[in-house]
Amino acid sequence: GGVYPLAATLTAESTGTKEERGKLVALTFSMQGVGYIFSPILGYVLVKVFGESSDLSWRILLGVGCIPGVLLMTMRLRRRKKIMQRIQGETLPALVRGSGVLVTNIPPIPNNKQQSIVNETTISEAAHVSDQKPPKVSILTAIQHEKELMRKLLGTAGTWFLFDVMFYGNTLFKRVVLTAAFGDNEDVIAVCRDGFVVTAIALPGYFISVALVGSRQSPRRVQLQGFFLMGIMYFIIGSQFEYLAQYKGLLLSIYGSTFLFSNYGPNSTTFMLPSMTFSPNCRSTLNGISAASGKAGALIGASFFEPLSKMLGDPMIMILCSALSAVGLILTWFCVPDELGLGRREDVLQRKGVLPEERDAPLGEKAALIEVAGIEEGVAFAPTAHKATLGRKRTKTKLPSRFSSPSLLDFVQDD
Repeated sequence: GGVYPLAATLTAESTGTKEERGKLVALTFSMQGVGYIFSPILGYVLVKVFGESSDLSWRILLGVGCIPGVLLMTMRLRRRKKIMQRIQGETLPALVRGSGVLVTNIPPIPNNKQQSIVNETTISEAAHVSDQKPPKVSILTAIQHEKELMRKLLGTAGTWFLFDVMFYGNTLFKRVVLTAAFGDNEDVIAVCRDGFVVTAIALPGYFISVALVGSRQSPRRVQLQGFFLMGIMYFIIGSQFEYLAQYKGLLLSIYGSTFLFSNYGPNSTTFMLPSMTFSPNCRSTLNGISAASGKAGALIGASFFEPLSKMLGDPMIMILCSALSAVGLILTWFCVPDELGLGRREDVLQRKGVLPEERDAPLGEKAALIEVAGIEEGVAFAPTAHKATLGRKRTKTKLPSRFSSPSLLDFVQDD
């Protein structure tokens, strides 16, 4: 429940530019593929050790899945404790109120009097500016004021719903294809082997997505390509199933490619899009709604694919998946914009209440707010008109880790 919205949102908000966001969110999601391929490998080992008749194999296999979460929770708690000890144990030259960020001699932002906004002697003024935040609004209010809300939800929740109908429904249909390719074998070892083969074919899709998203292609284009290629593969299998069943390697390759293209396309991008589409004030909530829509699709696919296959036949299930891919492609085309999201700077300023037309203003109180907002987030940025005055020798910025959310360990210091 919490993994999808939190993992995507934390990763997205920890990156500096919108071009980098897609790549790092895709990299985060690619760990799903690593988990998928370890499942049959570990299952094979456990069955070899304990035998097929032992309950320990599947119990351990399920239990191992919680280990990464427990380790992550422990690491985050230890990190939090170290941060608090560090703050309490050090004498800070200046501490922006409520931010936990060390500030020393930030270069002056020019105004009419050419005075420094933030330095060791005027930190109270900077803190006063920092405190000038817009009143907090409820999640419901933020959602109501989200621009093009229904269109965005159709592009995120709608496509996620359609994709999970196919993805999880095909998890059950996998047995039909594997039986056609390898024969009807109830041996657990053989099930692990066959599952590994399909997963190995699909795994590269995650990393192709990581390589292409952001630097070369937008998430929208990747999702369009994924739905298009999935639709073609499903249609080929559905229309030529009897013929392909005679060529087991070809059937397995084409069926495995449906997972390859899904991992490259919608499986990665449906996880990615909500964290890049919605505004910061309601991003995580709408991400969770989109993920819940996907799980509703998963429930429908897992519940109805098997009875439908008995009524209509296995090939018709593949034709149905092809049709769903076409609908997903149409929703992506009309409801997902090519340019997505804001950079981290714009996220910060939006939370601070700075209007878009004020973000490049070099003078006055808003300029101070922009600079202090950057300090509070551990990012050194300034209005465009003032950037030329900020020499690299005058500031030194330790940016947050690219793979973790902003924390109190991120400092902005003067040389």
